[in-house]
Amino acid sequence: MLKITTIAVTILASILSTSHAAEVQVRGLDEELRQTMAALIKPRLEFIGKRPATEWRADDAAFFLHELLIKKGYSESVVNWELPGNDVILLRVDLGIRYVLGKISSVSNDPLSEKLIDEYFCEILTEGKLFRRKSAPYLEDYPTKGTANIANYLKSQGYWDAQVSVISIRKKTNGKVDIQLNIQRGNIHTILPPRFKGITTAQTAAIQQKVKPFIGKPATSEHISSLNNAVHQHYRDQGYQFAKLGVSSKNTTGIEITFDVDTGNLYRVRNVTVSGNEKTRNSRFNRYVDPLEGVTYLESDANEVAKKLLLTGAFKSVRMIPTRVNSEQLDLTLEVDEAKPRFVRAYGGVASFDGLVLGASYTNQNFLNKLQNFSARTEVSSRGLLGELSLTEPYFAGVPVSQTTKIYAIQRRFDGYKKSQTGLEASFTWKPTDSLTSRLYASLDYVTLDSSTLTPEELGPNDYLNTRVGFEQTLDMRNNVVLPTNGFHARGLLEYGAINGDASNSYFRTDLKASYRRQLKTKNTSRIALRFNAGAIYPSDSSDLPIDLRLFSGGANSVRSFGERELGPLSASRDPLGGEAYWNASAEYIYPFNDLFSGLVFYDTGSLFSDAGDFTFKNPSRSLGIGLHLDLPVGPARFEYGFNLNQKSGEPSGAFHFSIGAQF
Repeated sequence: MLKITTIAVTILASILSTSHAAEVQVRGLDEELRQTMAALIKPRLEFIGKRPATEWRADDAAFFLHELLIKKGYSESVVNWELPGNDVILLRVDLGIRYVLGKISSVSNDPLSEKLIDEYFCEILTEGKLFRRKSAPYLEDYPTKGTANIANYLKSQGYWDAQVSVISIRKKTNGKVDIQLNIQRGNIHTILPPRFKGITTAQTAAIQQKVKPFIGKPATSEHISSLNNAVHQHYRDQGYQFAKLGVSSKNTTGIEITFDVDTGNLYRVRNVTVSGNEKTRNSRFNRYVDPLEGVTYLESDANEVAKKLLLTGAFKSVRMIPTRVNSEQLDLTLEVDEAKPRFVRAYGGVASFDGLVLGASYTNQNFLNKLQNFSARTEVSSRGLLGELSLTEPYFAGVPVSQTTKIYAIQRRFDGYKKSQTGLEASFTWKPTDSLTSRLYASLDYVTLDSSTLTPEELGPNDYLNTRVGFEQTLDMRNNVVLPTNGFHARGLLEYGAINGDASNSYFRTDLKASYRRQLKTKNTSRIALRFNAGAIYPSDSSDLPIDLRLFSGGANSVRSFGERELGPLSASRDPLGGEAYWNASAEYIYPFNDLFSGLVFYDTGSLFSDAGDFTFKNPSRSLGIGLHLDLPVGPARFEYGFNLNQKSGEPSGAFHFSIGAQF
């Protein structure tokens, strides 16, 4: 029982000090509850506290306090009042037991979990943290609200005939109130073909194609909302930016939605203005927005412009705001919020082949306030040095193609030889869709090679100019670029090159890399990953092909029973010589232990051929292995070991691979 104390407190003093202001005193509450009640009742007693004490004012004060106690769970509380004189209203409280919600369960064989039943029954009390679940009060009228909330949840999941009722309410001596429910979901309703009013038969046929994917789906809130958005988007894509849609639904054998359409007019863009840019030159926006002016306004075109500007990295946000000028024209405001364009980044990592890797870069995503991207990067590892400068124009010659000019210098040590390379490259990149990227490039490289272990014939020309032109096509449908778990990815390369120096030669090179990942429908979200890579180089003279242009195989992204680049022919000094063609394939089963760590089992197979004409899928090298992955924000840290299943003379029995990357 609460310790009963006599507490005299003035709930609300009169703003003007008068001798006729009533003083309200409360007895029967402990200090904590008294303060809580005082804070809640104070605004409601403002009128009483400014006037003399009377019987009807005392009755009002008792009523207000009793109502508040009931809402706190004291449904059996009693509040009596007295008028002892001297303009005092005395409230005497007998609290009784405080009742709180106990176990909420269902007597019906409904698949709803106890957790969901409890969550949606108590949601109105616990949302907004009004009460914690353990202390949520039992209110006499609450079961009606709780059952209605569960029914609404079921209807949102497509069970439009759901019925929820209370079977029993049992109050315990400890103050907990257990409630049993009867939950009848009924059959799930599906979305019927929607009806359209206010448009022609031809227009109806066109939009029916847009809504077709939703027909037959469960009539959940999510699916109905997506259907509604699809209809709205259809008219915005057609240029009816200000179309009005009345929406109603009818529950028959399913849910039939009726759209009452008022398309309004098509609008032409009169003018596009830019606001919010403090540094970026106005003229640099013209190439993006000029195609919008003078034509019918389409929201999709405007959004595409905003997306391209965001991809420059120069802006935090970009918005297109249409404003009607008259019944035929509108103006567009391009509202931008500029981002900090310059930043410096340092990174580091370690890998089984490159050893320790340290690097730093400087980037300016709004170089000279022209929306150009300038970057400078340097990297050092146990195998060499890299320096690189690049400048990218994201909208080249008035078309949505980015152009990058890059100069670089590389010094790198491989097993058997060293390489020095300086070069200049110009490339053009086009992204017609989010998943497709096309790249055309041309480069000129000066390369010198040096070896103390390889013969001149094994090394090939060691001082030459290499002129290259190539085309690269990428299809990326992965769900995540850094840590993908689903989707397909492929990259194809075609390249022609010519070398001049110690020898003159030309070549044609092709390469294909493809991978597919799929998450399995298991409780542990395990997944499979499949990979296939193949490539070939066709020189006009195989005897004069520099080792640096040959293809290599083996390693962490190839057949993992070999060290990096070590599959295939070796020199007398046991250094890799590479070849003119290769292929490899892998299959992995990945089992997540938790959100960070995953174990995997893999199978690799592949071959490398000295002559491209010897390409075959017969008698490949095969590997079986295990690994551990740690998923980091910059990508997985991989620890893997591959066992050689068909070890040939001079080949390793297996190899360990690891790579760890960290970005600071």
